[in-house]
Amino acid sequence: DSKQMGKASFAFAWVLDEGEDERQRGVTIDVCVKHFETKSRRFTILDAPGHRDFVPNMLQGAVQAEVALLVVDVSHFEAGFDRGGQTKEHLQLVRSLGLSQLIVVVNKLDTCGWDEQVFESVKSRLHAFIIGPECGFKASNVSYIPLSGFSGENIMERKDAELSWWTGPTLIEALDGLQPPPRPPADAPMRLCVSDLYRSGSNSVASGKVEAGTITAGQKVLLLPSGEQTTVKSLQSRSDAARSGTAGDYMDAVVLPVELQFCAIGGVICDPKKPVPVTDTFQAQILVFELDVPLMKGQQLMCYLHTETLTATLTRLEKLIVKGKPQERRPKCLQKGNIAIVNLQVSRKVCLEPKPSTGPPTSLSRLVLRDRGSTVAAGVVIAPL
Repeated sequence: DSKQMGKASFAFAWVLDEGEDERQRGVTIDVCVKHFETKSRRFTILDAPGHRDFVPNMLQGAVQAEVALLVVDVSHFEAGFDRGGQTKEHLQLVRSLGLSQLIVVVNKLDTCGWDEQVFESVKSRLHAFIIGPECGFKASNVSYIPLSGFSGENIMERKDAELSWWTGPTLIEALDGLQPPPRPPADAPMRLCVSDLYRSGSNSVASGKVEAGTITAGQKVLLLPSGEQTTVKSLQSRSDAARSGTAGDYMDAVVLPVELQFCAIGGVICDPKKPVPVTDTFQAQILVFELDVPLMKGQQLMCYLHTETLTATLTRLEKLIVKGKPQERRPKCLQKGNIAIVNLQVSRKVCLEPKPSTGPPTSLSRLVLRDRGSTVAAGVVIAPL
């Protein structure tokens, strides 16, 4: 099919790009969810768009991920990496969302004859940024893989003699070698952030990642922020019926016998006995990225909080944090590199959770702030107000 539309070089992307407009343009627009298994692991791919116009969509995928796989086009590396390109922004975003393991795929290396020097040049420039202060990945958690998405070379196996200099793993071997990410315990209060929603007969069908706890068929759940209580009719995961899902599982379908108005993308399915907080004002600690204009009190920004997208107003700049210590003087504005505690008011009630004192924060605690098409800050929720 891809060959008939003149997109043979997009054959692997074709499998993940399900929309007709995506396939015709050769550009990923929405996040696509696919599952696959290796000899030792089960994976869920959240294929997110790379184009700058679709960063909000990319965030919807990245916020549910536990490991990042960055595909770098060696034939257009400069355009993606220099100021205005998306490579740096995407790296900052995935790190800000708590992802600590990164695989960098150096793609289209066959177009330059599998040149080892080209691979090393791209790797050295990327690595300096990835482990530098703007991203902060640990070098031991980052790996680089040369491959060709067009021919499939070094994805599952290595055949080309020109790649004989590469003694490292294939992409599948690198994925198998990843460390299991830290997750909340199975007995933690259940949380599932809704990333997609549709109507099926008299039921609403939600999908999303289980952030904490365990969801089971027949379980009584609370839908927030609507406050509607209902019972899970059935579950589907990895395209098969499932009895339950635990933290880290992506549920393809959570069938709920309620009207669509009670469940929404960006909402949370949770334990009625231990509901998630719902508020429209909260305090957060943020790190400021590259800016054209300093952040000021009263400024409006786009706020991305787990799978929810809202308009936010900076109502108060509380404190600057310098070398881990809060400063007494309240800042008048925030500039690149500042770490600050701020108060935000969002356009409607939103589900969130304060960053836990122990253990990893879930996506309910993480936020990204954007302004005029650029990411300006990211951070964690400290407390609802």
